[in-house]
Amino acid sequence: MTPELDAGFRACRAIARRASSSFACMFWLLPLNQRRGMQALYAFARCCDDIADSPAPLDERRRQRAAWRDQLREAIAGHAAHPVLVALADTISRFVVPQHLLWHIVDGVTMDLDHRGYATYAELRRYCEHVASAVGLACLPIWGCRDDEAILPAADCGVAFQLTNILRDLQEDGRQGRIYLPREELARFHSAPVDWMGPVGTPQLAELLKFQCQRAAGLFDAGARTEKFLDKHPRRVFRLMWTTYRALLAQIERDPLVVLRRRVRLSRPYKWLLCGRVLTMRY
Repeated sequence: MTPELDAGFRACRAIARRASSSFACMFWLLPLNQRRGMQALYAFARCCDDIADSPAPLDERRRQRAAWRDQLREAIAGHAAHPVLVALADTISRFVVPQHLLWHIVDGVTMDLDHRGYATYAELRRYCEHVASAVGLACLPIWGCRDDEAILPAADCGVAFQLTNILRDLQEDGRQGRIYLPREELARFHSAPVDWMGPVGTPQLAELLKFQCQRAAGLFDAGARTEKFLDKHPRRVFRLMWTTYRALLAQIERDPLVVLRRRVRLSRPYKWLLCGRVLTMRY
């Protein structure tokens, strides 16, 4: 490994540690090469998210997005300069990660910066596939999975994860003018964004959120099939990711309006319990 590449992977590892993400902690269950690849992919996705979520003026964030696209193009062509992209370029080459997935992730930034809401679930799903499913599909080759039958369940799983994020961040996103729930469904349930800006909500909102939970639960069930296409170590990582996010959704299912009163999260002891269950499962 060259000093430049080593520095790149160290930068990715530092980003993963600073983020304190449950996902990033799970990478330690993987062999070294796969762990480095996952850290590079995670750091790249985090850099994309940081552009979308930055407090900088919109025009500045659009400039950053354009610059990041140019840097990614250069990295894919073999001329990476940014440390994260140095590590990502190696990961793409080593594991033959489809390049279009990386562009989908960057396009997800564009969809957030130019956010106008979504008229239908089909439009919302397309967004989820860019910001979440594309990341999951890029994980598959890093995990050694080349079976095309894994693509659809992995995509469904990514949408399930993102829908869970949308539900738990309903108020925070709403205050930033990001309304992800489809307008068609808001009308069907006689609900509007103003209904979730306070701590109480309405019966109509509760029914709308219950409907979204049912959709996400079905996608979790479909996405669980991804596991059977994975080898032992990646399977444990996937199962832990799936179990963690499914537990978050379960909290919202029990009381959909809880998202108006507090941020839904898992306690540290419960996370350790889930981790213990997954690690002791026989494969």
